[in-house]
Amino acid sequence: MAAISISGIGSGIDFNAVRDAIINQRAVPIQQLQTRVTKYNSRADGLKELNALLAALTTATNDLTRTDVGTGRSASSADPTVATATATSAANLGNLNLNVTRLATNLTQASRSFASIDAPILAGGATSATFELRLGGAVSGTEITIDSSNNTLAGLRDAINAENAGITASIIDLNGDGTQQQIVLSSTATGATGRVELVETSATGTATDLSLRSLNPPDGDFSKLDAVFSINGLDLTRSTNNISDAVSGLSLTLKKVGSTSIEVKQSTEIEEKLTALVTAYNAIQDFIAAQYKKDAEGRPGGVLAGDSVLRNVQKQISTIAGITSADNGGALTSLTQIGLTTDKNGRLEFDKAVLNEQLQTNADDVRALLYGKTTAQTGVFHAAYAVSNGLSDNITGSVQTAIKGYESSVKNLNDTIAKRTALLNTMRDTLTRQFAAADAAIGQLNGQATALSSFLTSLTKQSRS
Repeated sequence: MAAISISGIGSGIDFNAVRDAIINQRAVPIQQLQTRVTKYNSRADGLKELNALLAALTTATNDLTRTDVGTGRSASSADPTVATATATSAANLGNLNLNVTRLATNLTQASRSFASIDAPILAGGATSATFELRLGGAVSGTEITIDSSNNTLAGLRDAINAENAGITASIIDLNGDGTQQQIVLSSTATGATGRVELVETSATGTATDLSLRSLNPPDGDFSKLDAVFSINGLDLTRSTNNISDAVSGLSLTLKKVGSTSIEVKQSTEIEEKLTALVTAYNAIQDFIAAQYKKDAEGRPGGVLAGDSVLRNVQKQISTIAGITSADNGGALTSLTQIGLTTDKNGRLEFDKAVLNEQLQTNADDVRALLYGKTTAQTGVFHAAYAVSNGLSDNITGSVQTAIKGYESSVKNLNDTIAKRTALLNTMRDTLTRQFAAADAAIGQLNGQATALSSFLTSLTKQSRS
């Protein structure tokens, strides 16, 4: 259908302006609804930002209810090039003197030279020979066989490597011209107990003909493969440089010969978790304060200023700093006793020196304050978590409920706007048709009036003549 237009030529009236004035007047309620949509969307976005901050606080408070927080230990070495250390909660606090005399190493052996890697290795005309790869001087081990299918230096290498028995074999070209080939056997584990030896179990003399000699240790004394060290003057040996069975709760990694001291300290986890809590708590307080920051006209500029949900959050969050626990099983009852206080603006301040002093003298009481001395007791952060989670939970939290309320209102408003806009468009089309018809009718009447006037004028002239 062709679009209807109003020329206004026939009537001399600007019906377009009349129609648009009517439509604009009827559009005012729609514009008001659109303003409400913008406002509700802004509040929903503001609450989503707030809820993200609350979620961070919920995580921080929940972390402080874990019963393993603060039970750990940290270990450090005065010279980490000599040795490094890690500690568990079983380690005692204090210092250890460590002296490393020898590192644990791998057994390495080499054969006599062969003219090529394809040179046969079976001795005395034997057609086959059996061997075992024996770990740590054991009387038996992983069996390999050399026969016509692999009777070469390369065949022996491949047979050993195929078993993955804790030993690797490689062939070294001594002169670089292929005439001096030796097989080198290296145990993958360190120490005398980690060594793997190639032992012939047949009687061909092939092992003897290989003439394996010890490269490490040079004198073949397998005990020299072990690490030798002392802790506080006590001499110890181990087959590995990774030692976890010398000091309870302490793991050492020996790096080189030398001396160092190992310090075992209380874990800094409680300090780190409390710092995260303070950061999350203050981020919320800063967000709330920003909502009430005044603009140039002296009015609060935040989209949530005065919002009942924001006021509720502010009220409940502020209670966290003042939570006490009189029945946690320890001697401490409030956060102020571990260095957490509030300033005049409601933000948390953390005096780490106060916390560390308490940890040095009353570590068990600090942990009891956080989460309770036993599973039957609760600390301050069980209550703090309940407050924060009640606000931030993505399903039942009061902030999330408010967000859903705004989003539902926006949907309903948009539906109403769409319906009213459709009606307004229909009205516009109707008015356009009606005014076009009126314009044409008035134009026709105006034409008839002009013709009648001309006829009367003509009659008048004839009568006079």
